[in-house]
Amino acid sequence: MDFLELSKERYSVRKFSSQKVEDEKLEKILQAGRLAPTAKNSQSHRIFVLKSPDALKKINAATPMAFNAPVVLMVCYDTDESYKNAADTAYKYFPCGQYDGGEVDAAIVTTAMMFQATELGLGSLWARGYDAQKIIDAFDLPKNLHLVCLLDIGYPASDCEPSPRHSDRKPLDETVKYL
Repeated sequence: MDFLELSKERYSVRKFSSQKVEDEKLEKILQAGRLAPTAKNSQSHRIFVLKSPDALKKINAATPMAFNAPVVLMVCYDTDESYKNAADTAYKYFPCGQYDGGEVDAAIVTTAMMFQATELGLGSLWARGYDAQKIIDAFDLPKNLHLVCLLDIGYPASDCEPSPRHSDRKPLDETVKYL
């Protein structure tokens, strides 16, 4: 499947079957994240693979955004290792007083893993609608790790369908400007 077709086929899965994700497929997904580009190749992302019964119970208790997926990737970045650009004065609102590329890098890593999951016949959901502090507390994350998102992964339930909004796309001329 070419990339544009893959992009059209991928949708947010909010109902997963109980089928386990094969270790080989999970490994490929994690490798896709490892190979994703990061600013200055900092590779500051940290991924916690939640698949044990205890870890899944903990994440499902902390947020409904895990949707009982058989695997949840908790995607973070290490603020001690992420790329910073002190020369960019537009980012004075960042706690560090400079642009911190960690969140964007983690988003790129998550995107690569999400599309790899789709290519492997798995469904995924990029989840961010949760109380991050509950998850940070539940997993006792250190202060230098910033939680960016959850990536729920598994086989879609037989009655799972894309949202009615899935195919709604603005025309290019509304989102792209040639200068």
